[in-house]
Amino acid sequence: MVSVLLNLDKSIFIFLNTYIANPVFDFIFPIITEPDNWLIPGLLGLFAFIYFEKKKALLLVLLGLISFALTDAISYRIVKPLVGRLRPCNPDFPLTGGHFLMGYKSSFSFPSNHAANMFGVATVFYYFYKGKAIYFFGFAALIGFSRIYVGVHYPADVLAGAILGIFIGSGVVYLYQFIKDLIKKKEKTGATPPEN
Repeated sequence: MVSVLLNLDKSIFIFLNTYIANPVFDFIFPIITEPDNWLIPGLLGLFAFIYFEKKKALLLVLLGLISFALTDAISYRIVKPLVGRLRPCNPDFPLTGGHFLMGYKSSFSFPSNHAANMFGVATVFYYFYKGKAIYFFGFAALIGFSRIYVGVHYPADVLAGAILGIFIGSGVVYLYQFIKDLIKKKEKTGATPPEN
């Protein structure tokens, strides 16, 4: 069963990474997948968000950073070493027929840190802006797809990263809500009763 799933994963990878390859995607997706290219537009968007949303924006940025830190650490430090899956672009055992636009990488593949990070942050923002879910998760999915297209991750890596990110992002929000409700309860029970 596992071998069937792995073969299916590789077949989907070849389709997304090679069969639909074209010069336009070859130009666009290496730019999209590189975090350094998000820095300036990301900062501009962040400043605009804080300017318009004030305290709410600061709260979301804090929760988003917590989610990002947790997904990154859990994915990279715990899950990847435990699973030990090689990337399709591994220099010693590259996947035959792969279209590797970012060169060869020897680090482990499962799950995708990019997908975990982006879906974690998207989930945090979704809980506060449910009407804009398509933008948050659409961007996260675009990043996930870019990782497959440039040849550094299998589809299952991205899917697992997305699930991990959604789980951790939800956990961060629920923990925040729990603490917030706890503080409210303490304030109510600690309030001075009105005089008769």
